[in-house]
Amino acid sequence: ENMEGDDESTSEQPEELPNAGGGGINMLEGVIYDRKNLTYDELFTYIANTSALVTCCIDAHFTAFQILNRNTLLYYDPLSPSLSVARGERDVHSAALYLLMKCHYGDNAHVQENKKYYMGQSSSR
Repeated sequence: ENMEGDDESTSEQPEELPNAGGGGINMLEGVIYDRKNLTYDELFTYIANTSALVTCCIDAHFTAFQILNRNTLLYYDPLSPSLSVARGERDVHSAALYLLMKCHYGDNAHVQENKKYYMGQSSSR
């Protein structure tokens, strides 16, 4: 074969994804990555109902969790070599609320103004 003088490019262009030119894919859809103006119970309910992925930094370490169903939560801990799992509705609820509070993603003013709601007999858990 004579390759000299062959100026034509035979490389194929990558196939475009649908909607790539008109805004593309929203990679943050279904991801909670900053504070929301919701009580922690409302935020938990939203995350549980949508299976949203929650990402944040705690003490300068990236962490993430996702509620797969009411009885299963997957959690990434940067200090652990593998994913952690919370099982059971009570453990899922406790782990998710703990992480949401550590990330400061809910309405902290509501916590301060309604301590009995979170600490007393009428608390959600």
